[in-house]
Amino acid sequence: MVSGQVKYCWVIIMIICGWSVRAQVDYVDLPDEFDEEGHDKIEVLSNLFGLYENEDPERSFGIATRTLDLALNSSQSDITFALNLMAYAYINVEKFDSAMYYSQQTLDRAAKYSDSAYIAKAYNNMGVVHFNTGDYERGLYYFEKSARIERSSGDLEGAIVSYHNLGSICWQLGRQDSAEVFSKLELELAEKTGDKERIAGAYVNLGIITAQSDLREAENFFFRAIELNESLGNYRDVSVSYRNLARAFQIQGQYQMAVKYDSEGLKYAKYVNSPELMKESYIGLSTSYEALGFYNKALAAHKQYTAWKDTVSERANKQLVIEMMEKYESEETKKENQILTQQNSIAKLENDKNRERLNNSRIIMWSSAVGVLLLIGLVFSLYARNRLKAKTNLELTKANQIINEKNQDITASLEYASKIQEALLPSTENIALFDDSLFLLRPKDIVSGDFFWYTQHNGKKIFTAVDCTGHGVPGAFMSMIGTNFLHEIIKGRGITKPSEILDELREKVIQALNRRDARKDGMDMALCSLDEKEMVLEYAGANNPLYLIRENEIQEIKADKQPVGYMPERSKPFTNHRLPVQKGDKVYIFSDGYVDQFGGPKGKKFKYKQFRELLLSIHTKPMAKQKKILVDRFVEWKGEMEQIDDVCLVGVQI
Repeated sequence: MVSGQVKYCWVIIMIICGWSVRAQVDYVDLPDEFDEEGHDKIEVLSNLFGLYENEDPERSFGIATRTLDLALNSSQSDITFALNLMAYAYINVEKFDSAMYYSQQTLDRAAKYSDSAYIAKAYNNMGVVHFNTGDYERGLYYFEKSARIERSSGDLEGAIVSYHNLGSICWQLGRQDSAEVFSKLELELAEKTGDKERIAGAYVNLGIITAQSDLREAENFFFRAIELNESLGNYRDVSVSYRNLARAFQIQGQYQMAVKYDSEGLKYAKYVNSPELMKESYIGLSTSYEALGFYNKALAAHKQYTAWKDTVSERANKQLVIEMMEKYESEETKKENQILTQQNSIAKLENDKNRERLNNSRIIMWSSAVGVLLLIGLVFSLYARNRLKAKTNLELTKANQIINEKNQDITASLEYASKIQEALLPSTENIALFDDSLFLLRPKDIVSGDFFWYTQHNGKKIFTAVDCTGHGVPGAFMSMIGTNFLHEIIKGRGITKPSEILDELREKVIQALNRRDARKDGMDMALCSLDEKEMVLEYAGANNPLYLIRENEIQEIKADKQPVGYMPERSKPFTNHRLPVQKGDKVYIFSDGYVDQFGGPKGKKFKYKQFRELLLSIHTKPMAKQKKILVDRFVEWKGEMEQIDDVCLVGVQI
């Protein structure tokens, strides 16, 4: 059994190379062009599932659900197939309780009809569930049952997967000898099928396992995998294999060989343009160069690692922003359509009312000549009018109920968006970065257009309070755009001078939003860069000032009267203020949400003067106490009045 430290390293390699357990599902080959009328719909759906299972698991889950609906009205074999597909789909979306339920359903039905192939698949999928939930011993039990059935029935494809899974789980349990045996059985069966991708995968697994006991044999296995993947054009897998080789030599202390293989892997990572793989290669090179004493090369490689790491993070953030925007726009469109439908319904009801009034007038005119008909007409009119009124009220009640339900759906979507925003932005004080600080954020709606952000770069602590145009979801979109650009400017390009940061940020906002939209969409902000070694604070502001309190006196550093956005009449470079600071100084930056809030006994704005007086009265207290006082004062001032804007405030003690 390998040591805990070495085992940890190899778990990382397993993650990198994708060596994990696999669920089992059947597909039917689908021709390039097909006529749905001429092919079984279940076969068509199963192959569509295969097309989307990796790229879009949620969509493939919907396909699996549709397949089960169709199968329930089809043959017994189709039902078993669809139940197994549902188990596989739930594994893909990591809902393991449901995956276990459908695996058991598959097993029960397969056992009833003596279908050994699906009995084995059900056992395998149960093993996958237990593997992913950390119950390795139970997973091993199910994988062994699956492999025995598949081997005895001659199902080579299924047995290859089961032996792969057995190798993975034995490795997790620290049973290296067993893992090697199962991986060799996987290789043996893969060679019988002639499937080069499976053969290459088996070689990689054997390379990982044998690296602990025989590095040269492991090197041989990895090179066989590399040769096969090159012949298949799987250059991403080639890069992964070189990374695994480099890690193996690093663990053994052979850093020159590790540099050689990481350099090779980097070439292929660049060829397939994979930021994730380039990041892994550069951190490997940095580690090896440092161990060899080549500190300049180690530093250069680590900078590349950091840059590509930021690229990976930025891509993930941008994708989340896109998903938030699409979800919001979809919900807004539904809501607008529902409101329009309600308005049309109300207009129709009003027309019915007018038509009914005209009929009443005619009845009255005729009934004035005939007394008996007058009584009948009045009775009929009252009856019809009451029915129409009841119908109108019912329609309006239904329309309002639908709108309330849609509003609840949108609120739920906004709450989910708020969680995403909280995960991507700082949400509280950072005691490791600042000795004493306060970061206050009170959104007007569920998500916020104001945000605070902080980082450390090149020995400087950078922090900002930002007020994006609007609030709620539109403001939140701007906050995500802003934080991505700040990260790119400071971390990616190494700019730490506040005025230059705002200049660069303005250009990026204008380019991202187009000039016409950037006039109405932008940011007001105050940004600081603190050098505690030199005891200098640099500040630049777009409409938002900075307050510095020292020895019971408050000094206001005014901002430039221009936004971070498109405003050609006010587009001069931002001013950089350089302020000497002393230990104990208090610095405050903020949005205008606090000072603009209406409230108090006369329903007036809080205003800047009262805000400065409040800060002076509390600045000697710890920042945590100041934050509580500021929140309590805001709530007291607002009273029963509506909060009019997002509130953001940052306070830092030097």
